[in-house]
Amino acid sequence: MAGVREDSDIDRSRTTFSLVGIVLALSLFLIYIGDGFSDNSISSISSSEKISTPGIGLFRAIISLVCFSTIASIILDPKGMTYNLLDYETKIYGPKKISGTTRMSAFTMWSFTLMGAYFAVSSYSSWSVHYGWELGEWAVWLVPALFSSAIASAFLVTVTVTYMLIPEANKRGDNITHYFKWDSQLMHNGNVIFILIEMGVSDISLSLWHIPYPVIFCCAYVLFSAFNARRSGIYFYDFIDPRLNGSHIIHMVLLGVMSIHYILAFAIQSLAEINFTAFVLSLVVTGYLATTFSNPSEKGD
Repeated sequence: MAGVREDSDIDRSRTTFSLVGIVLALSLFLIYIGDGFSDNSISSISSSEKISTPGIGLFRAIISLVCFSTIASIILDPKGMTYNLLDYETKIYGPKKISGTTRMSAFTMWSFTLMGAYFAVSSYSSWSVHYGWELGEWAVWLVPALFSSAIASAFLVTVTVTYMLIPEANKRGDNITHYFKWDSQLMHNGNVIFILIEMGVSDISLSLWHIPYPVIFCCAYVLFSAFNARRSGIYFYDFIDPRLNGSHIIHMVLLGVMSIHYILAFAIQSLAEINFTAFVLSLVVTGYLATTFSNPSEKGD
């Protein structure tokens, strides 16, 4: 594994994107053959045995509003933000100020937008059931697909920030105060809290057949990053550059990690059928272990 994140004399982009394409095609095939294995219904995606249908509809609507208003405030912020980024042309990793839609280059922004979309669609399904509006069978497929993707991406974002990005940046002596601003706290910690609450109260049934959805979302981001790098001139994450020596390895690992996060979430949800108390406890413990609200750079030795 030595030198995996080093620049390569041979551009690994073709190999990397070929593998990503194969995984994407396989995921679509699995969705096609697994379409009939869902145990969900309009009732299960819209209602809850724990709280009233208007209650879960309101909760979902509020979280959706929080997600989209946060994304909008970040994009519309004229001051922008300075991050350590990889320059596409020079391959130099260092501080660069970005603003506007360029800030959508971050997977965190994609993940939080996805979460907003999930809560918006699921909220609509809840209000449709409550008011007797017509709701097509498309919702029975779309809501669990968005839910599974939102769960895996939220866990990936929060665990990566908590256990990799913040510790590495702090060790380098970088200014990490931006991780503890209100918007970052919402996207890096609030995201998991929101999705854990949703897991606790919703009746949506997940299965291993939903694994392809978060993988497809991750593939879409990888392909977007490559296209966006040529447009914006930056890679938000230096390790996602497909020109690296071990780019194909890194990308396959990332797609695998995305799947693992979903499998862990699926395992936690499965506890609800065995022991609801253990399920709730596991949600609390997961939220506690995944999130961090304390800036390590401000702690004394």
